[in-house]
Amino acid sequence: MKKTAAHRSQDSGVALLVCLMLILLLAVLVHRFTFTSRVQVAAAGNLRDQFQAECMALSGLEAALAVLATDDTPEVDHLGEAWAQFRGSPDMASLEAEEGGFLVWIQDENSKIEVNRIVRQDGATTDMFIRRQLDRLLELFGVSSELRDSLLDCLEDWIDSDDLQKLNGAEDQYYMSLERPYQAANRPLRTLGELYLIKGWPQILELKLQDGARITDFLTVSPTGGRINVNTAPGLVLQSLSPEIDESTALQVMSLREEAPLAGPQLLPPPFRRGGVSTHLQFSGTLFLVRSQGVFRRASSNALMLVARVDEEWKVLARRIE
Repeated sequence: MKKTAAHRSQDSGVALLVCLMLILLLAVLVHRFTFTSRVQVAAAGNLRDQFQAECMALSGLEAALAVLATDDTPEVDHLGEAWAQFRGSPDMASLEAEEGGFLVWIQDENSKIEVNRIVRQDGATTDMFIRRQLDRLLELFGVSSELRDSLLDCLEDWIDSDDLQKLNGAEDQYYMSLERPYQAANRPLRTLGELYLIKGWPQILELKLQDGARITDFLTVSPTGGRINVNTAPGLVLQSLSPEIDESTALQVMSLREEAPLAGPQLLPPPFRRGGVSTHLQFSGTLFLVRSQGVFRRASSNALMLVARVDEEWKVLARRIE
């Protein structure tokens, strides 16, 4: 009888231990399930907020189109117009948690230098006016003459359609010798980010002026025709048009256009009216780049849109969510 009681006591202890282990395992499983559920709920919430932010960004693009449509003076575009002042939602800082909003920036692409135009549309010959313009812009960023020649030769080799290397340029032979090899594009740049792939350019793209501006702030890959809108171009772009246009001359033009938008070359200083420069000027924009940042709770999303004015109508050429 004593052995039987001892065995029963031992069996009860084992059963209790098994029961405790099962309870512990069940607790772990419940905790794991609860944790997974919380993660999934949070992920679903993040996806919802991200979707809402993307919708806000797209709303910003539509709002920008509506503002551009109010421009009733297509012959002149200047920085005092509604499109240049528009910034989207009135006060992003005051938005409640359940609300969203968007910030918008509209830029006249004709205020920048069309970098692809350094090579003419035939894909082979150099547009010397654009090359000299880019050379002067690089000089204003403090780049030496020797390095400027190399940078521009490499840029042309990247864009032109042939495999012939310029004196200070680079073609496949250079790029295929890199640790991570790739080929020269031999086509126009699709984004300014491609400049990071071109020999010598990554270091130049990191240069900043005292106001924080980078060289890409003055360049575009949009097909502007190589013409600069005098009413919207920043001082450095105006200076790049000719070695005769120094900082004081550029400031003079910027002061003139603040008093009243320029509709023609009559009031411009003499360097702007010379044949080589005047043919590259205009007083309105034909292409506009819209940047929109949508915000909802902690989520944000960016969208871009390129818009062209065609016969006083607005045509969307490209649109994408970043």
